Formats: sequence, C-alpha cells, structure tokens
Amino acid sequence: MKESTLRVILVEPEKAGNIGAVARAMKNFDQHDLWIVNPKTTIDDEARAYAMHGSDVLSSARVVRTIREAIEEIDIVAGTTSVVARSPTNVTRTPLTPKQLAHRLTSTRGNVALVFGRESSGLNNREIEYCDLVVTIPASRSYNVLNLSAAVSIILYEIFQKEQKGKQVLLATSTTRKQLLRQYERLVNLAGTQPHRRKLAVRAFRNLISRSYISRREASLLIGVLRKAASRSV
Repeated sequence: MKESTLRVILVEPEKAGNIGAVARAMKNFDQHDLWIVNPKTTIDDEARAYAMHGSDVLSSARVVRTIREAIEEIDIVAGTTSVVARSPTNVTRTPLTPKQLAHRLTSTRGNVALVFGRESSGLNNREIEYCDLVVTIPASRSYNVLNLSAAVSIILYEIFQKEQKGKQVLLATSTTRKQLLRQYERLVNLAGTQPHRRKLAVRAFRNLISRSYISRREASLLIGVLRKAASRSV
C-alpha cells in the first residue's frame, strides 16, 4: 500500500501475549501503527517478550477507550470476523477474503484500518456497524476461529505480498462517502421506499461503495447526479 497508511486496531484484547505477538507480526510485514481499544490486560513483560523485535511497535501503540476514537481520520475500516452471513438478507456480514482485500488495497491510496476483535468473542454487531468492509479467513468448518496474532499475520502477509508500484486511485474520504450516502438516502426516501426497507437499502449501498473502493472523482460525480435527481423529485 504505497503512499497509504494502514492501522491495526485491537478491540478489547484479553491476553498480553497476544498483543505482543501482534506487534511482532506487524514488524514482520513493515507495519507500525497499532491502536488498542480498552484492553482487558496490561502491556507487561509478557507482551514485550512475545513482541521480540516488534517491541518498538508495542511501545508506540496508542491506547484509547472507544473504537470511534481509533478510526478517526480513517477512510476505509475493515473489520475481521469468523462469523459470515448465512442469509442473503443479512447485508452486514458479507465478507471479503484477505486476498481479495489485499488486491483492492494495492490499487488505492488512503487511510485504512484493520479491526480485530476479542480473542473470546470477536467483534459484536455494533462494532461491525462501524466497518465499511468485513474480512474473513477461510478455515475449517469444524473450527474456523484463529488465534488473534495468526489472523493478523495472514491478512498482513497478503497485503505485503500484493504491494506493488504503479498508479493508485485516490480514495474518497470518509466525509465524501458520508455525503454520498446522505444523497442516496434522500433519494430512497423521496422514492417512497417502504420504511422497513430503507435501512437495508442504505446499508446495501454503503456496502457497494465500500467494496468498490470508490475514488474521490467517482464519488463526486455520483453526489452530483443523486443531488440533481433528488431535486427533480421534490
């Protein structure tokens, strides 16, 4: 991800050793921006022992109270989960694989965060709602829950392998994407969409623009078109 930033966010990690192991994995793949949300353990000697040569990543980690603080100034938030949608009506948990995520990141430029949940229970539905993308690591159906540091390693490996030089698309900022969503939601309301379907329609559109890694130019054009269509519907 040349000319981009990648932030690794751990939400309420429960094991000091896992925090250290994540720092080590980040060092392996040239990543250094670690944020920890409301940790349930201290960053102690065990964490530092597991970090090994990633001790600088560990020592510079930011500790914050909420996930909202951790994703400030981030353009794309990718949450990780082992729980995937089983129903086509569930538009919240439609996942990408690490390889698919890495492929998209190589051709874009912007601030991206990878969010990892608790060792015991992962990310909850409220936290998933903060995410633009959901990433899952394909694994055995009989036991598909990976160790935290292993999950971080797999995803960072795919990103590291896909890094390449070349022209990159300037991503739409989170502010621009929110403007686009507001214009779409306005049009959905003006179209007389049934109330119980409006939320699903907006969420589906958010998923669509997130998975497409929409550029600033594309978002600007769509905002203009949707605004004009909405104004003619009034």
